[in-house]
Amino acid sequence: MNAVLAALVAASTSALVTVLSLSLSDRQEQRREARTQRHALNAKYLNPLRFHLVENHFRLLSILKRARRDDGVNAGLLAIDDPAELSAKDVPWFIGPGYTLVSSVYLASCLFAQLKKVREDFPYLHLSAADDTRLAALLLGVQQGFLVDRGVYYATQPSIGESVWVRDEERLMTYREFCEALQDPAWRAWFDRLISFYLDVARGEKKQRTERLIAALAKLSAFLDECVGGGKSIESRMRSENILPPGATS
Repeated sequence: MNAVLAALVAASTSALVTVLSLSLSDRQEQRREARTQRHALNAKYLNPLRFHLVENHFRLLSILKRARRDDGVNAGLLAIDDPAELSAKDVPWFIGPGYTLVSSVYLASCLFAQLKKVREDFPYLHLSAADDTRLAALLLGVQQGFLVDRGVYYATQPSIGESVWVRDEERLMTYREFCEALQDPAWRAWFDRLISFYLDVARGEKKQRTERLIAALAKLSAFLDECVGGGKSIESRMRSENILPPGATS
């Protein structure tokens, strides 16, 4: 009788252990799936912004690097004296003498579009409360980087982003579409302060503002690298261009 009871207890214990193990394994699998889904959603909404942060960071550093070699001035961007001149330019100018200036303005406009989109997509992101707050602060830091010292007004930045977003097709304007639109004086006027921003950078003026913006771009990019994964975006881009980023080791 004791042997039968012992066998029943052993069998029950074994069954309970099996059930608990399966339950634990199922919960672990559910957590893994939830993490994978969170990662995929964050990547979907944050990767486009991540890309444009890297492009703008690299462009600004390239402009400053060229300026340092040429007595603090980047003549390649100084293709005009006043933003209004853009609307009178023809196609060859936009892909020739004016390309560096206009493409810099285009990249910044695309960045504004992605900043606006991420703010709109906040409800779909899966971040902790602390990361959610940190993301909002870092987004604001980039916008302030463009704003300070008579830069691009805070309220107009989203409007610039909206202007280059083709809503019906859910895409950004191409560079060609952007240049064609700039030939309309009324449309271009919304970009005048951003154009002036890059003319200031090219002349070597308001360096603290430029350095502040570069730092803000780098901070937000590093945060998104943590959220999305896949390595250090800015460092990877600079290494691909054979430029060693500050603080990195060869």
